[in-house]
Amino acid sequence: MQLHGMRAWWPMRLAERLLSAVLLCGPGSTLAADCAPLEFVDDGIPAPLAPGAPNADRGRAIATATDRGDCTICHALPVSTPDPRFHGNLGPPLHGVGARLDAAQLRARIADPKRLDSNTVMPAYCSTDQRWRVARAQLGVPMLTAEEIEDVIAWLQTLDGRGS
Repeated sequence: MQLHGMRAWWPMRLAERLLSAVLLCGPGSTLAADCAPLEFVDDGIPAPLAPGAPNADRGRAIATATDRGDCTICHALPVSTPDPRFHGNLGPPLHGVGARLDAAQLRARIADPKRLDSNTVMPAYCSTDQRWRVARAQLGVPMLTAEEIEDVIAWLQTLDGRGS
C-alpha cells in the first residue's frame, strides 16, 4: 500500500523518531556518580541521594516538565497543568502517593525501579547506560540529578490524599 508515494510503514517510523527522545532504561544499568551507591533496605532506599533540604515546589516543576521528569506521560497527577486529560495511565495514579509510600520507598521507585520489579517500564532516573533510543546529546547523562530526585520525592510526599 502506498500513501502519496510513502510506504504504509511510515507511521511506525514516525513513532520511532518521536520515541527516540524518550529515555528508557534496561536491566543492568549503572548509576550516575551522584546517585551511587544505592543502598536498599527492604523495598526502599533510606538515605537521601543528595545533601541539603529538598524543595517540593521545584519537585512539582520537575515532575510536570516535559523536558525533565515528565511524570504525566505515564501517571495521572493531581495537577491542572499539563491538562489532566492528557495524563498517562500506564503507571498508577499518584493521587495520595505520599500516604501510601514513604520517602525511602519513593526514592527506590524513582532511582532504581528495576531492583523492585525487573519487568517494570518505569525508567531509572539515575541510569546512564543500557537505554534505548536515547538522543545522542543525552548519552551518559542521567535523566535527573540526585538533588532533582530528592525534590520530586519532597513534592510526592505532599500528595497525601488530603487535598491531593
